[in-house]
Amino acid sequence: MDKLSRFLNFASLSSSSPSPDPRRRPVTPPDMQRPRSNVLTLLGLPAEIVHQIFTLLDPISLADVSQTCHLLRSHADDDKLWYDIVQKHVPAQRLLSPGPCNTWRDLYAAYHPYWFLTHHKLWFSDKANTGSALTGSLIIARFDPRRACIEAYRLVAEHGDHTFEQWPLDSHVIIHAFNPRVRLWLDDPIIKLDLSSAPPGKRLQTEILMPTGDAQGIRSKLFRSLRIPPVNQKKSMSLWPPEIIPTSERVRNDSSNRFASDSQKPKTLAEASDTTFRIRKWMEFGSLGVSIGLRMGEDVMTFSTLPEDCCAPTEGKPWQGIWVGDYSGHGCEFLVVLQRKKGAESSNSRSSSQESSSSRAFINVESASDGTGTAGQDDTDDREEEAPYSGRLEAIKLTGDPNVPRGEYTFIADDIGRKGFIRIAEERPFTGARVVKSRGHIAARGFVDHSYIPSELIMISHDRLAQYWVEFGHISYYSRVNIDEYLTFNS
Repeated sequence: MDKLSRFLNFASLSSSSPSPDPRRRPVTPPDMQRPRSNVLTLLGLPAEIVHQIFTLLDPISLADVSQTCHLLRSHADDDKLWYDIVQKHVPAQRLLSPGPCNTWRDLYAAYHPYWFLTHHKLWFSDKANTGSALTGSLIIARFDPRRACIEAYRLVAEHGDHTFEQWPLDSHVIIHAFNPRVRLWLDDPIIKLDLSSAPPGKRLQTEILMPTGDAQGIRSKLFRSLRIPPVNQKKSMSLWPPEIIPTSERVRNDSSNRFASDSQKPKTLAEASDTTFRIRKWMEFGSLGVSIGLRMGEDVMTFSTLPEDCCAPTEGKPWQGIWVGDYSGHGCEFLVVLQRKKGAESSNSRSSSQESSSSRAFINVESASDGTGTAGQDDTDDREEEAPYSGRLEAIKLTGDPNVPRGEYTFIADDIGRKGFIRIAEERPFTGARVVKSRGHIAARGFVDHSYIPSELIMISHDRLAQYWVEFGHISYYSRVNIDEYLTFNS
């Protein structure tokens, strides 16, 4: 019996027993107390210490130890333990009740093994909801305590007023205004799991039918993905997420049968990826809510998340996190900005191939023409090298467009310290901003003939950036997005 089956068996047996009062911790009954001896055992420890030990166990281990004896079962049923476990998977909001479930343990069991969805909260896909493999989509997963359900919605951004002004430094350059309105698209849930969604039995291999898109005749199923260990990843494989995006796990991104076979799904929790999942979508025809069984347009979307430390700024990396940018006719696009220390390789050893030879040639030409790396450059004022102005900024698209798709660099500032320093802006609206060399990624439609062109990154604040696309003669803005703002129910 694998770990998941043992846990579900434990949960079903436990749910039939009276609900313990979460305010009271179990006390060892007198007739079950062990005689004192020089050998200290778990059963002989005070209830408070046993509880403290159990707080260190994961849910599966807690279920395992509960099967050993009645005394440990009474400790494992302590609902305070299960409240802490559930709360850990629901960031940015404080849970008050397990209702409509009787206990927190029952609530956890109802959605196991899908709590990773709300735990990681931010997910980006290889395809858009329309099936486009270039644009992708960004969704926010959260737990709704009002209905005790797990749900996820697309994060969308509206540009705002399309106004512009001339750049005082060069009247031929246009500055495009950008005041985006970022919100969740609540009319069309991408994920919706309620207490009736999770089927009994083999949850890891079962595709869960979700009540989404019914009015449009669109059906969708959620299912777990089979992780590919790094040792088994080959250059010839199509993997998600792309290698320039940091992650602990990757999964296959193509399948001749659209991942329909059991061999393409995890059989155990150890095989299941906790940082990716899939959604199968199709259109089903019928009338008056009755399906006639005709399916069309079936496709599978693969989602991945980011390491938690990439999603928000830190004291040493104040520009790191999730941003939304202005891409003119393509609209708003979301990206992750990574701030890397000097000498750190970009993402991994194979991702450097994402940067074309034209990009590397551009760096060499720039270095030769401006004396970067020479003794004169090294004599630049030390204040320019002080943190946080050090290292490299990489901006990677999480959603894309027909020219430069999701999963590709949109710009790179190789050194925001003294080697990349250009000037401190004195003109409005960038007064006081640090300006550094950068490279903008461009391509023809379909990501054809992509290359990097000279650009300048204007570092206005930790929440606002601007990119001067030199060859195009315009400046566009980027604004930070705080993901936690969309996990509560005021958004």
